[in-house]
Amino acid sequence: GAHTNANLGGMSMFACHDTSHLLLHEEDAYRELLLMNPLVIPSHVSGDESLPFRPPMRFNDVQTAFESHRTQTQQTELGVSTLILELPHRELGGKLTPWQEVLEIGTLCRTEGVKFHCDGARIFEASAGYHKSLPEVTEPFDSVYISFYKGIGALSGAMLLGDAQFCSEARTWLRRFGGNLYTLLPYAVSAWAGYRHKLGVDRGADNIASSDECERPTFRDKQEKMIRLVAMLSNENPIVPNTLSFDPPVPQTCMVHGYLTSSLVDCETSRDEVLKELGISVLSRMRSIETDEKVDHGFRTKFEWAIGDGNYHIDDEVFLNGWKAFANKLQSMD
Repeated sequence: GAHTNANLGGMSMFACHDTSHLLLHEEDAYRELLLMNPLVIPSHVSGDESLPFRPPMRFNDVQTAFESHRTQTQQTELGVSTLILELPHRELGGKLTPWQEVLEIGTLCRTEGVKFHCDGARIFEASAGYHKSLPEVTEPFDSVYISFYKGIGALSGAMLLGDAQFCSEARTWLRRFGGNLYTLLPYAVSAWAGYRHKLGVDRGADNIASSDECERPTFRDKQEKMIRLVAMLSNENPIVPNTLSFDPPVPQTCMVHGYLTSSLVDCETSRDEVLKELGISVLSRMRSIETDEKVDHGFRTKFEWAIGDGNYHIDDEVFLNGWKAFANKLQSMD
């Protein structure tokens, strides 16, 4: 999206938050393949700027970055083709930029002649978090990226949306990058099936939901369960908060990040013992916090926790019992 806008506007710079996957996980493809450079926008917080507990990208962050860049370059024109806003911020535990500030950022971009792009890989989760429809969430943006294999569980694939000129340019670059597959049929069928299944659309001519469809959780249902579980573990049980913290403390989508004070080895050992004794697996994947990561507060292990179709139907007490046993084992190792 950023490169398409850059080509159309004749500019080779884009702006994004410092936790954008383009900076963290794409091997500098924007620079190596496209000869583009990022204007990196950090979150401005008072005092400690380490993870966790950092805010998402805010309007003031964008405004400050734009003003600073203009001062440094001493140019009247900003020279930025696109601003990318990720909704939600995956690396920050699913946090959302406040909606009013999304609108304000969009207004700023239009004033500056900058295209506003939504990295909406998890846009269905963001829509639920904002309590807004997909058309409402996408309306402020010039272009939107949507992933099909995340929230709606397709095999793979994604969609890039924008105006006719934007999409025409994007199709050209898709072919240049070798993305013109012989057939998209398996991915299209999978994406459409996932969309129908996860969002409960197109149930047939009579529009009567089956019993399975009636029990299918919405993205909002999943978020509410996530909020409820984090509250139970953080407030109602004094044992668990001594070993971990959630970020954000109140989930803004159906995902959250967790930080543990114990080592990865102790966490994995405790998890496996709880699974053996109770038949409850509290977590699947955890990873050690590296010394060069800006994570403070004594945390040594981190994890991502999400509510999906599978674990949504597990009773809350099962989660609570599993986490209490997990925390007790971690405390016994200290």
